[in-house]
Amino acid sequence: MSQNDNERIWKINGLELELDLEDADIFEKVMKSFEQMDADANSLDKVGSMPDFIRGYCNVHYKFYDRVFGDGTGEKIFGGKKNTRICDEVYDNFLNFMQTAAKKANARRFEISNKYAPNREQRRGKKKNFKSYNGGKR
Repeated sequence: MSQNDNERIWKINGLELELDLEDADIFEKVMKSFEQMDADANSLDKVGSMPDFIRGYCNVHYKFYDRVFGDGTGEKIFGGKKNTRICDEVYDNFLNFMQTAAKKANARRFEISNKYAPNREQRRGKKKNFKSYNGGKR
C-alpha cells in the first residue's frame, strides 16, 4: 500500500506510523507537540559550537516524533543520526503527510454531503415543478 492509499499511515524511512488526524484527541496531541517543538527550538543555545547546535536541533525533532508517536520513535526514524538536513527532510515529509490527509478527509466529507444534497439546478427544478402543479401557491 502506498502513502496515497491510506491517509492514516505515514511511511518514512521503512517505518509505517499510524496517525488518524480526524480523531480529536490525536489531533490535539499533534498540535500540542508542534507548540512544544517551537518552545524547544526557541530555547536552543545559538551561541555555542555548531556541532552542539546541530545535536540540539536534531533532539528537538527526535522529541517531537516521540511526543506524537511514542517514546523511541525519533530514534527509529533517524537511526541515531544527528543531521539537520535529514531532520528538515523528514519534517517536510511529515507536514506533507498531514496536508494530504486533510485534503483527503475534506474531499471525502464533501463527497458524502453532496451525495445526499441535490445541487442548485435540481433544487430550482423542484421549485418550478412545485409552482406548476398548484399555481405557484404553497
